[in-house]
Amino acid sequence: MIAIRIACFLLLLLSPLGALAAGDDAAPTTPSLSAEVPLDREDLQRWQQLPAAEQELLRQRYRQFQQLAPEQQQQLQQNLARFREMDPQRQAQLQERFRRWQQFSPERRENLRRMFQQYRQLDPEQQRRLRQEMQKLQGLSPEEQGRQREQMRRDFFGGRGGMDAGGGMGGMGGSRGGRGMSR
Repeated sequence: MIAIRIACFLLLLLSPLGALAAGDDAAPTTPSLSAEVPLDREDLQRWQQLPAAEQELLRQRYRQFQQLAPEQQQQLQQNLARFREMDPQRQAQLQERFRRWQQFSPERRENLRRMFQQYRQLDPEQQRRLRQEMQKLQGLSPEEQGRQREQMRRDFFGGRGGMDAGGGMGGMGGSRGGRGMSR
């Protein structure tokens, strides 16, 4: 479910919101208009310029979006608004992180989700300190990073789960990509 939310979120980010208004019965070049997402002339022109395969993908994502709970839809829309307010460099960074996330195995994603849940259970001061400690690792050798991660696991998680000595958080192996989960 999280993968669907992330995919839907990125499609919302990378395409005009109006292009998501296509329905099941629509011909490949004509979106069905809905009361929820009316298309203006500009949106309709952009929609018609999309290849049929992209239109169908957007239709599928829109159907998935419609099946989400209202609070999940609202969260996606808020994320989209935040994304659009970001500068282009920050948008590119976020897109790259999502591309890397898609390449992770399902097991690795689950480990990262578990680690993030453990992180969220820390009090705000511990979260801040952990983020600071993780930033300090960037200039260290891989061996020293492993030692420091082991110490952080003991300090922040009481030796249970979370970060591993193998170069990351909760089974991330050698990746350094888990840091961007905080708001």
